[in-house]
Amino acid sequence: MKPQKLPFKQFLDSFKFVPRIGVNLFITNKNNKILLTKRAKDPFKDHWHFPGGFLLKGEKLEDCVKRIAKDELNLSLNTSKLELAGVFENLDSDPRGHILDIFYKFRIANAAFPESFADSKEIKFFDKVPQDIGFNHLEYLKHFGYS
Repeated sequence: MKPQKLPFKQFLDSFKFVPRIGVNLFITNKNNKILLTKRAKDPFKDHWHFPGGFLLKGEKLEDCVKRIAKDELNLSLNTSKLELAGVFENLDSDPRGHILDIFYKFRIANAAFPESFADSKEIKFFDKVPQDIGFNHLEYLKHFGYS
């Protein structure tokens, strides 16, 4: 079965019945700066967050990571060294519903990112966490040692 995205209304309705699995990319550069993207749409429009998305039915986690990197950052990631950074339960900080967040860590060299891409208004490396963080990603950033 080929993984497919749900129509948007079905996607939102799915949160009423089951937790969703979020896959997030914890990307740092050689200077240990963290990559965040600024959302171009709700929820949390104009807030910074980890690049991420949702696992599709029938999709392997590794394939999901590759898809998200390409869709969110226009980046082709080598997933041969997938490093699980953490798994967190998010019960109420996303207005859509219950999410199980899985984070994969990557260190990348000097990759060139577009200023904006797809659903991101901005893509940027940070050494200090910006003020306007969406979802509960500030909690995750603190967990990973960024404040």
